[in-house]
Amino acid sequence: MSASLRHAVYLPDRTTTRLSETTYRCGQKVAPTIRRRCGERQDPPGPKPQKIGNRWAGPAMLISAIIGLVWIVVFYVLNGQDVDYPSFLQWYSDLGNWNLVIGMGFIVAAFGFAMKWE
Repeated sequence: MSASLRHAVYLPDRTTTRLSETTYRCGQKVAPTIRRRCGERQDPPGPKPQKIGNRWAGPAMLISAIIGLVWIVVFYVLNGQDVDYPSFLQWYSDLGNWNLVIGMGFIVAAFGFAMKWE
């Protein structure tokens, strides 16, 4: 049996054969480069399962936006008032207008987390 004819004919003594471009096995036309046994169905591999997105990005976005908003609101409410801060919050009044920059920084970080969220 010639080599070109061997690939196009069912060989009962072998369970698998190397397939050419158009091959008939078990009376059916099969796709090229798929190895299969007679009578078995072998589907081509499907798409790979995709990795689930960053689950932490959504909650981090919300928390960062809320912290930034609260930071700015507290600054505006307490600005110009003579408040006796506790000793561990004295640094808040010392920052002055930099509190706006810090609050906006948290909000910008929330937009960064929104880009990571899928």
